[in-house]
Amino acid sequence: MRNQISYGAGAVSTNIAAKGTDASPEKPPVLPRSKPETLGEILTTGPWFQRFMLLSVVFMPFQYALTVPVGFPLKISEIFGIMGIATYVLGRRSMRRKRDLASVAVAVLAIATVFSALVNFTPGSGGLRSVGYDRGYETDLLLYSGYALLALCYWSVLRRVDRQRTVRAIVASIWLCGSAVLMQWASALSGNTQLIGTLGFRTLGVDDTVETLRSGPFLEGQHLGFFAGAAILVALYNRSYLAAVVAALSILYSQSTTAYAGLAVGIAMIVILKFSKVLVPLIATALVGVLALLFSDSLRTTLGRQLAKIGFTEFAPDYQYATTSLNLRGVKSQISFDMSSDNPIFGVGPGRYGAYFDQYVSGRQLPWIYSTDQTRPIAENAYAHVAAELGYVALIAFGLLILVLLWRNFRNASLLGMLAVFTALGVSTQSSWTFLPIWTFFALLAADDVESKQPLMETRGQ
Repeated sequence: MRNQISYGAGAVSTNIAAKGTDASPEKPPVLPRSKPETLGEILTTGPWFQRFMLLSVVFMPFQYALTVPVGFPLKISEIFGIMGIATYVLGRRSMRRKRDLASVAVAVLAIATVFSALVNFTPGSGGLRSVGYDRGYETDLLLYSGYALLALCYWSVLRRVDRQRTVRAIVASIWLCGSAVLMQWASALSGNTQLIGTLGFRTLGVDDTVETLRSGPFLEGQHLGFFAGAAILVALYNRSYLAAVVAALSILYSQSTTAYAGLAVGIAMIVILKFSKVLVPLIATALVGVLALLFSDSLRTTLGRQLAKIGFTEFAPDYQYATTSLNLRGVKSQISFDMSSDNPIFGVGPGRYGAYFDQYVSGRQLPWIYSTDQTRPIAENAYAHVAAELGYVALIAFGLLILVLLWRNFRNASLLGMLAVFTALGVSTQSSWTFLPIWTFFALLAADDVESKQPLMETRGQ
């Protein structure tokens, strides 16, 4: 008897029994393609929960535009996400995913959210800021607790979708985002923002003029920059180079320092870890970048302003108040950690950062708008936000999740390692830790690549 086994891409093992003579192995059967060729097939095949989750990813950029007002802005991605979670919970599951450290961290974060909401449901008496709490403190807390649990459930379900399918959905979302950015840019250029206003886009920029519009379908430019910065890495991972160009143009439009800094740090980490493999491409890229800066005044101005925003004001001496945003974020992060030191276990409660804000200003210099009834303060740092509202246990769980994703993806593809670094840095400037694109990219980093884990099939000859 003699066994002959062949291995390869899509190979199967063949066991041939022969008596008294050698037998030739049969031609291994051709397995069907495991990944649909078109986006339409990806969105219309597979379990229903998967279809809804992928549709949610496709419409992820519309976090401000095209929202449905129901007492709060209900987003398209949230609608599909809720449908995906519901069909997953109610549907039949043939196999369960093994629990890992990432899922434990998310479970702890969910438990911390529930306990924080219960402990802080009735706020303390007196001294609370009422700006932005028109629904009442209790209703607002329930709403923000719901946002938090939705984001965590969203991650838990989306990570069960084949990584390659999620990647394709993100690439499709880049084209939708690029179209929305183009609409906003054209409207600002023409001065006619009536159409985008009807669709729910922002129609005025940070200084109440159309010239400073840079948010696309998001509320703020930093939101667009975070999405586009992560999306460009996903597009390159999928070898979707035109989509990567669209994402890069969206980054330029957003003027987001977070996107530039996150990509720079991600590239630096990969260079350090895989120096010999990336040296030549890095040198070529650097030369192209230098030539572009030499021949483009606009690129030099953009680079100078971004450097000025993180403290290198000598590169853009005419850019007034360049570090205002950076300084303001620093002050609000300090306030967040002051809150968490006074409330280390349960925090001040989901959504309550703005309510307790005035108690922690303590003479710190803030823009005049924070002394009026025109704004509800936000932390603008996801790490500080978690610490202030949910406490240190939740912060440890949040940090552990990110460390697990970093460790897992640095051992695999370089671009996914860069994506992990980018998200770890990018969340430090996000206005809320429940921002759904954060959890979309977290889910992608935590997902399994089904194609890489296809089990070998056996057929036995008689």
